[in-house]
Amino acid sequence: MQEFFFGSGTGHSLMVLVMVIGIGLLLNKLKIKNITLGPVWILFTGIAISAAGIKTDPLFLHFIKEFGLVLFVFNIGMQMGPGFFSSFRGKGLKLNLLSLIMIALSVICFGVLLSFSGKDVPSMLGVLSGAVTNTPAMGTAQQSYYDVANGSFLAEVQNPEVASEIASAFTVVYPVGILCLLLVLFIFRKAFRPGTSENADRSTSDFIETITVQVVNPGVFGLNLSGIGEKFKTNYVVSSLVRKGVNIPVAQDPAIEQGDLLTIDVPAKYITDIEVVFGRIESASDKTPAITGELVKRKLLVTKTGLTGRKLGSLELASKYGVTVTKVNRAGVSLIGRPDLMLQMGDTLSVIGSEEQIKKASDIVGNSSTDLEKPNLVPVFIGIGLGLIVGAIPLTFLGNTIRFGLAAGCIVVSILLGYYGPRFRITTYTTSSANKMMRELGLCLMLGAIGLGAGKDFGRLFCADGATWLLYGAAIALVPAVLTGLLARYSFKMSFVEICGLLTGATTNAPALSTVMANYKNDKTAECYATVYPMAMFLRILAAEIIILIAFA
Repeated sequence: MQEFFFGSGTGHSLMVLVMVIGIGLLLNKLKIKNITLGPVWILFTGIAISAAGIKTDPLFLHFIKEFGLVLFVFNIGMQMGPGFFSSFRGKGLKLNLLSLIMIALSVICFGVLLSFSGKDVPSMLGVLSGAVTNTPAMGTAQQSYYDVANGSFLAEVQNPEVASEIASAFTVVYPVGILCLLLVLFIFRKAFRPGTSENADRSTSDFIETITVQVVNPGVFGLNLSGIGEKFKTNYVVSSLVRKGVNIPVAQDPAIEQGDLLTIDVPAKYITDIEVVFGRIESASDKTPAITGELVKRKLLVTKTGLTGRKLGSLELASKYGVTVTKVNRAGVSLIGRPDLMLQMGDTLSVIGSEEQIKKASDIVGNSSTDLEKPNLVPVFIGIGLGLIVGAIPLTFLGNTIRFGLAAGCIVVSILLGYYGPRFRITTYTTSSANKMMRELGLCLMLGAIGLGAGKDFGRLFCADGATWLLYGAAIALVPAVLTGLLARYSFKMSFVEICGLLTGATTNAPALSTVMANYKNDKTAECYATVYPMAMFLRILAAEIIILIAFA
């Protein structure tokens, strides 16, 4: 028992690690004016415990840190994979372009400060990662340094000094990254003076709305619903048709007559097109036709793995069963139920039909919530294995043999698996709660191990370079945020709440987002954050690797 509590073996190290994580998570509940440091409290706790003289097994900590990093970045990639490439379309292209500019400005600031300060690359990478509050970038920097400079990331076990330096710089600067971004947003709020209408606007051009139109355009009289869709190519679905007070089943593809009332699900940006095609939009209060008679609205879950990668139209729900699919909800995102939409396990279909018809459609798609509760671990383990293989492949860079790295390899494979998996009939569905659990577990393990490894040298490094790190971190946090915010406002005409989402997403700054949402309560901020976060996370991790490769290859 003495060895367990006061030794340095695996059992003792595991006990210390879980205690550090538990205490850190409890401290995470502390808030000062809605500001919290998030899981990084675990890092602080680990440093404090290690600085107090409590020893842990270096090899055990190294394994836990690498495992936690891989688990975190892989599940991040799986979460954002399905929507990764679609985030570059429409309005997302503008947001991601600005995010790319902000990331480039951060790297430029890093390069300028590195040139004039005379500091070493690893400690400045810790400053950069802390200034943009990106924990995986810090872990990747540690891993890549040893892999490139020493030939193997296992060299950290015998020579932990550089890893400790990177972690110490990150720890010191991380709170500065949060506070500086919040300061920029506070100044922008005062300078831009957002009006009530701007703050209240919570819609986006891709949000699906349900509208009612009365057919008055002679150009569509006599045309079948399917024929109109083929002719005008507008992204919409007709969910119901009422003619003289009588519901006409849309699954029968009826011909349109003057005065028909159509209920249509359509992305907000196409509403004007719908009005041009059919006629005038009616007031929801007096003209929206209710689903009456035998027709009902239901939601069905796609729970059969064999449907992954199948096109919605191939199920023939309308022609065989008389059921109309209006919308498909996937990971919180609503999609129009077009026939060419590829299904994924876990999709929620919004359907209209009779009870009997919907029951038959339910048997086709599965609609068993218990099937979704079963953990689908095959793509997780196979995907991580492939990611590790990709990360270990030797490449030639500037005449030297280098590797992509474990973190970058895993996040690339997970994004591609999440996006292309369904097209190859690979079921990649994992419940959002399970995905978040694995992400948070990986992050907690990584932060706890990094903190316990860095605590021994933290006091010495802070006394020597702490003030400089704070100054440089503030510069890297402030300059890109100010320049990108001004560019977004005056060149791209973005609203204040959109700029909040852009800047917090481009810095992957979840604590700042939580503070902004608590104070401004606008969904558009979260939507912009979610649009730029995937690419920002990927590029922040990749930038850390590239900087190490250029500096030490």
